Amino acid sequence: MVPQMKGEYRTSPRYEMDDRRLLLRGGDLDGRTWLGVVAVGERVFCGSGPWTPTEIYVVTAETVADAEGRSCNVAVPAFAPA
Repeated sequence: MVPQMKGEYRTSPRYEMDDRRLLLRGGDLDGRTWLGVVAVGERVFCGSGPWTPTEIYVVTAETVADAEGRSCNVAVPAFAPA
């Protein structure tokens, strides 16, 4: 990592900016996979329609294999059901 000077603009993120495959556990989208650029600990909207809180998931550091054997991070609902 290149050292930074005071006031220097950070040009690279703290985490890898690669596509991350998510396996969604719980909530409305349970069992589905999602692919996008997202970091562990971030919240991400995984739905395909209008925004709803039930389709927001938090990415965990836990990794598992999906049905096709690809490595996925587990994502869980960000909000508890009402």
